[in-house]
Amino acid sequence: MAVLSRKLCLVSALLVLVSVIGAVKAESEDVDDEAIVEIDEDDQYHSPQVSGARVYLAEHFDDENAFKKKWIKSEAKKQGVDENIAKYDGRWEIQTPARKIFKNDYGLVLTTEAKHAAISTLLDKPFEFKDKPLIVQYEVTMQEGQNCGGAYIKLLSRGTNNKADLRKFHDQTPYTIMFGPDKCGNDNKLHFIFRHRNPKNGTVEEKHSKKPSCKSKPAILPLKV
Repeated sequence: MAVLSRKLCLVSALLVLVSVIGAVKAESEDVDDEAIVEIDEDDQYHSPQVSGARVYLAEHFDDENAFKKKWIKSEAKKQGVDENIAKYDGRWEIQTPARKIFKNDYGLVLTTEAKHAAISTLLDKPFEFKDKPLIVQYEVTMQEGQNCGGAYIKLLSRGTNNKADLRKFHDQTPYTIMFGPDKCGNDNKLHFIFRHRNPKNGTVEEKHSKKPSCKSKPAILPLKV
């Protein structure tokens, strides 16, 4: 789910897990950001097999027909903006990334510029915070740079997770977690917002993490809660 002004590509996988296995380390002292890895052009991308018992959502964008049945594009209008730019009418397509590394490695691409756009799907089952952590991980690439917009995802609060609501999804739809990069001008940040109901007074509160900087290079974004 995103509002962007440049092409966005969610590459290879969007995962919602309840296990630490498969999580990507968030930091490494020995990683060289400028290192270049050469890969044989004949290398094929193969989507990993994941266990449905432990994964709440896994999407590799490698089956366009299944994607069209599963993912719902928002037809809503953003509130509080001019009518001529309020509609969520950005166009989503399944394409290979501009910087191709593997053959048959597809991603979800927002192909329109300066348009509001949101797309969503249901988890295979609702997640409840009990005795296991929640792990969310996805890969994002700004293929042609980014002027002003977000490539973040939202995990909606229970009670709004049905297909009828997904077509009406907009920026004010209640959510529990918001996570991912957002940039406008020189303000470049990585959101993590957690919304929960205060058990004492019943009000909904938002908890914001400190905003680390976010690079424009391809990045796997892991979140463990």
